Amino acid sequence: MIIINLTGGLGNQMFQYAFGRYLSIKHKTELKYHFTNALFNTQRGFALDIFNIQATEATRKDLEMFGIMQNIYFNRILYLLDDRYHIQFNSHIVTDRFPYTFNGLFRNTSNNAYLQGYWADERYFEGIEKFLHEDFTLKDKLDVMNQKIIEQMKKTNSVSIHVRRGDYITNKANIPKFLGASYYLDAIKKIEKKEENPFYFIFSDDIAWCRKQFTQLNNVLFVSHNTGINSYKDMILMSNCKHNIIANSTFSLWGAWINSNKNKLITKP
Repeated sequence: MIIINLTGGLGNQMFQYAFGRYLSIKHKTELKYHFTNALFNTQRGFALDIFNIQATEATRKDLEMFGIMQNIYFNRILYLLDDRYHIQFNSHIVTDRFPYTFNGLFRNTSNNAYLQGYWADERYFEGIEKFLHEDFTLKDKLDVMNQKIIEQMKKTNSVSIHVRRGDYITNKANIPKFLGASYYLDAIKKIEKKEENPFYFIFSDDIAWCRKQFTQLNNVLFVSHNTGINSYKDMILMSNCKHNIIANSTFSLWGAWINSNKNKLITKP
């Protein structure tokens, strides 16, 4: 059995699931998830239920078998001790520790492991892309408004632009992460050198800022209606564009990754 500790938003949870799925396929064993949101102070919820994932929730018995603490707060303390100070009390636990750089040795993790960390590198699940493309399909169809946008994407040379501001602006520690308008303008130039008549679909947590920055674009649609629990629909829309300009964000990275266009161009930081 492989159990994955899920923490963070949708993009983070997809990376965590993907590595767990790789190990479960490798060991021909069942995959289970344990949602704790252990590394985040902001309120998050289990987000993968929108997809056809091949995992079930770990039971109390499953966690006890691996010696995992039931108390969420105590679990969080043990997680952080392992993550930052390499203090570990449980041989079943495998931790992707800060500063979260890729380590290929983790791909050799044995069966009966409890995985905690970000695992935010495509190399952790290299070789099972076909399975993940199937797993990350929606359980339910999109609503009429979003279906109409997808039809427009199919008819045009569609390019998604994802701009993440939010906590990159409001949290002083994150301000250096914001890419700035120059990155996007350069990315647009790169696309237009290779593609004719691009039509841009812009997604952001700050559409008002985007409207001011991208005034030079003629063929453009600012997508602003997918908010709150419907935010995941922006990822699905991005994946239906022919090409993608992404932010330094796991959310937009996955939007580009699940894009099935074999000739897609991805512009990334």
